[in-house]
Amino acid sequence: MLNRLEARLTGCLLVTHLPVKVELRRRPELSGVPLVVTIGGPGRPSVLDASREAVGVMAGQSVSQALSRCAAAATLAADPIHLGQINDGLLASLWDVVPRVEPADLGVFYLDLTGMADMYGGIGWLAEAVLSAGDEWLRPRLGIGAGKFPAYCAAARAEAGVWRRVPAEVSRWLAPLPVSWLPLERGATARLESFGIRTLGGVAALPPASLSEFLGPEGTRAWQLANGVDPEPVIPAALPERLAEELEFPFPVDTTAGIEAGLRALAERVWRSGLLRGRGVGRAMLEGRLLSGDVWQFDRVLRQPAASAEALVKSLLAGLGAQDTLGSGRWPDGALLDLTFTVSDLAAETGRQSALWTRPPQRTAPEIAGVDRLARLVPGSALPERRWAFASSLAPLSAPSPVRVKCIGETPRRVNTGRVDWRTVARVVDLWEVDTEWWTPEPVRRRYWRLALTDGGLLTVYRDLTTGHWFRQDY
Repeated sequence: MLNRLEARLTGCLLVTHLPVKVELRRRPELSGVPLVVTIGGPGRPSVLDASREAVGVMAGQSVSQALSRCAAAATLAADPIHLGQINDGLLASLWDVVPRVEPADLGVFYLDLTGMADMYGGIGWLAEAVLSAGDEWLRPRLGIGAGKFPAYCAAARAEAGVWRRVPAEVSRWLAPLPVSWLPLERGATARLESFGIRTLGGVAALPPASLSEFLGPEGTRAWQLANGVDPEPVIPAALPERLAEELEFPFPVDTTAGIEAGLRALAERVWRSGLLRGRGVGRAMLEGRLLSGDVWQFDRVLRQPAASAEALVKSLLAGLGAQDTLGSGRWPDGALLDLTFTVSDLAAETGRQSALWTRPPQRTAPEIAGVDRLARLVPGSALPERRWAFASSLAPLSAPSPVRVKCIGETPRRVNTGRVDWRTVARVVDLWEVDTEWWTPEPVRRRYWRLALTDGGLLTVYRDLTTGHWFRQDY
């Protein structure tokens, strides 16, 4: 058993005070000021993190307690979404170095380094590669040992930007550390301290049976950890369901061309991470600080998961370009200082080569028994008429029908479906393009508009970009 534990090598990448570092990154003017980052609703917020200048303030305190100990402290409410994006981004970067990573808490990541040193030419090169996964402003530190707890202790004792390895005599090395470092229930460590047991050496010196009787199952675990034995393996996390990249413009940008360039750069960064290999993006959000101090946001749910950076950018630009009847679009109404690009709703990419037909596959009525039932064709298709058909006739459920459209520029302003008189468009609800089946003799290129009409109705129309003809289609 001991040989197996000794053969296992575990790393712990630690970013101390991550919430404070994230806020100072966004508000550098607060550097050197006592800062308290809070969490919770307006009723009873508590301290999530505090800068070293906020003397006497600890995580978990109420804000009133914190201010009673440091009256000069500035308080900021944590932005959980932004904080999660930074943490997920670091997790994604670590995956580029090590395939087995377990996120334990904000800024705490365990890595299974077993057998990895030879790949990097030695333990030192491996450690430097892990440290370089974190941006310099995060000032990460790395601990390496035979188990998660020893590795964590080594990281906590290392200096920022430096790695440290647990020595061979691990129990002696751990002995002077406080019992509060043990990953036990707070009540368990408090009981130990109440009996004068304040160091790991004091815990290791006790008979394991006495500790077990004193603390229950936590006692046995405490004794093992204090002696440097941590059998708990690294449990690799699944792919994060959200990835984010940030870009700070060198000067305020107030042109669509400048914003588009930033968007393309961020999309390429996300795809270069490698975490989207074989997956598609179903949702994307843009957020940026305006020169005026306001925050601009644009959120878009895609009709079909984007399988490349170019496809995603194309969809976002189409959505940003959608205009109302007054010609107003969704671009920011001021100069942007920065831009954050977040993708989520990650899904397995449906293989394009799995549908190499020009027309939907033919099925016979006996195979799809029942009259007027819906028959499943290709539910994930970008073309609505390819998804479902009526079983009795195999007629597509959402077959397009010709329609007459009058435009101003390229935007529909009046529509005539042939059933009623011309109907006026109040605004464009959504705009997207479909470019698919390029591998067939008859590729499909369409630009769709989802229109809100002045009579209260909603209508989806598209223009065939090959022929120029207009069609109505239920989407």
